[in-house]
Amino acid sequence: MKITGKVIKGIGGFYYVVAASILYECRARGVFRKQGITPLVGDIVDIEPTDEEAKAYLTDIHERSSELIRPAVANADQAMLIFSATRPDINYGLIDRFLANMYQQGLETVLCVSKTDLVDKETLDAITLIYKKAGYDIYPLCNKTGEGLEEIRNVIKGKSTVLSGPSGVGKSSLIKNLIPHSEVEIGELSEKIGRGKNTTRHTELLALDEDSTVYDTPGYSSIDLLCTDESELAGLFREFTEFNGNCRFAGCSHLAEPNCAVKSAVEDGIISLSRYNSYKEMYSNIKSRRKW
Repeated sequence: MKITGKVIKGIGGFYYVVAASILYECRARGVFRKQGITPLVGDIVDIEPTDEEAKAYLTDIHERSSELIRPAVANADQAMLIFSATRPDINYGLIDRFLANMYQQGLETVLCVSKTDLVDKETLDAITLIYKKAGYDIYPLCNKTGEGLEEIRNVIKGKSTVLSGPSGVGKSSLIKNLIPHSEVEIGELSEKIGRGKNTTRHTELLALDEDSTVYDTPGYSSIDLLCTDESELAGLFREFTEFNGNCRFAGCSHLAEPNCAVKSAVEDGIISLSRYNSYKEMYSNIKSRRKW
């Protein structure tokens, strides 16, 4: 008898599926491997329980509303990128590579800047302005005091949200604030699947309430760009869009060409210099990688 559930974690060839309020440890049928299909965290699936308690075979994957390559998740509604105002210092290049990847994969992204208690208002305003100019919503957060937490709750209410960010920015603290009893729940699941309680090594789907979930993803210190053609990169910077067709030369790279509308927008302060510097760095990296 088949039952339908949701994949909340995958590790070591096993998929952990919640179905009918039971957590099943599942193996995927061989047909998926033959077809080159990998079940993802967030997938709605059909499973066939075996005679062993809480064991099953994963037999079918329902149609996905969205699919991400990095991180590898299914059926997410949005991504929330979390980075700290300091400790660790902001790596704008890392942020912008993540945003480019999400834009390429078609997933709406909002930003959260944490540890706001460690910087002054002027510094925080300068950080938020960069991404407001780029057309992103950005929310300040202090996990210690809870300031900004209600706004975050509202943003993720009723949605499935990928929480992502560099290591050490307070993502785990945010999850504990959002799900006060998560330490016990996560701990019980961790014991079953062999994961440490405090370090996220694999993506895991957590329920905030009946209609809100978050994908807890591992922290990182670097990101590979999905874009493999430098000529397509400008299209992944959303604030470039209104200027892309106004340059003197068609196919302008926005680097050395004269009468470039994007460069003029940077000079006028319409596009943030840090974002433009990230663009130049990415462009060079993609071009070099393609030559190799």
